[in-house]
Amino acid sequence: MFFILSKVLDFLLSPLVWIMLLFLGSFIIRKSVLKDRLVYSGIALLILFSNPFLAGEAFRAWEGEPQPLKNIGSYDTGIVLTGVAFNRSSAPDRVFFSKGADRVLHAIQLYKIGKITRILITGGSSSLTKKNIPESVRLKEVMLYSGVPDSVIYIESKSRNTRESAAYTKQLVDSIQIASKSLLITSAFHIPRSLGCFRKVGLKVDGYGVDYYTRDRSFNLIPSVNALHLWTVLIHELVGYGTYKAVGYL
Repeated sequence: MFFILSKVLDFLLSPLVWIMLLFLGSFIIRKSVLKDRLVYSGIALLILFSNPFLAGEAFRAWEGEPQPLKNIGSYDTGIVLTGVAFNRSSAPDRVFFSKGADRVLHAIQLYKIGKITRILITGGSSSLTKKNIPESVRLKEVMLYSGVPDSVIYIESKSRNTRESAAYTKQLVDSIQIASKSLLITSAFHIPRSLGCFRKVGLKVDGYGVDYYTRDRSFNLIPSVNALHLWTVLIHELVGYGTYKAVGYL
């Protein structure tokens, strides 16, 4: 139920949906005073959420700044969270990446330069209707193509969200007896929630943020569709963090 509810909230937690509902309401409502308020509110939200500078600053406050590699210690295991690839039934013989491929590429880099000695990929399928090949299995294929030995790659393929990833990863870590601290590799905006989940189940982890949405600070004030997307991602993550906190997952 929690998993299904999260998918519904994906739609409802979008500023663009709010704006469209306000404008739609202005067409339906006949009272002129209320109609005007809905229109003005829609315009105000559109101006606010399409401002790239404000979106960037809000996201920067949540993500923080990237860590230089020289400041990263050595870890026994790098734990990679999935959610960065998708399946295409017409071409099942390859991996199609969406935004977030940094999770895989940076994990490979960390292994190649000796910062981590093994890689654990956690994540199954996030589809509600299809039985796809678990994403962790597909990402392992990419790592093998990149020269990472099969002997140092472990996969957890049952989880569907961050909380389940933490729980199932703990089971796997216990079964292969990894006692030392691990490096949790995921998108920077996802670090606070994922760290909380993994530490809650008793795993010793540090965070390594990748896939940053923000770039160097820019004072661009020209309305942007991308700014609306940034707010959607950030609001979804903030609500997710608050929900996980409320139900005791963090």
